[in-house]
Amino acid sequence: MLQSRGVSDLLAAEKKAQELIEEARKRKNKRIKDAQSEAKAEIEHFKADRERQYKILEQQQLGNRTQMTEQSSKETQIQIGALKSQYESNKQQLLQRIITLVCDIKPEAHMNARF
Repeated sequence: MLQSRGVSDLLAAEKKAQELIEEARKRKNKRIKDAQSEAKAEIEHFKADRERQYKILEQQQLGNRTQMTEQSSKETQIQIGALKSQYESNKQQLLQRIITLVCDIKPEAHMNARF
């Protein structure tokens, strides 16, 4: 009888140990799931923050790009205007010089020419 009682005590202890192990596994799994969901939430928060920073930087760069394009366009128009005014002011002088050079021909024999 004593042996039977010892065996039943061992079986009860083994059953209780199995229950404790199962409960510990459940708590461990719950902690892992909680940690995973917390990590996902933290990742989403970090991702949203980085996306927001990227959008701000992108808007700054696009704003700078638009501003730079406008400034470049203005400078180009100023330079075109300056070139046109130089062209108009020098056109008559250059034309006169070309006509003079073409019309005033001084025929000379080349130095290598044989007589």
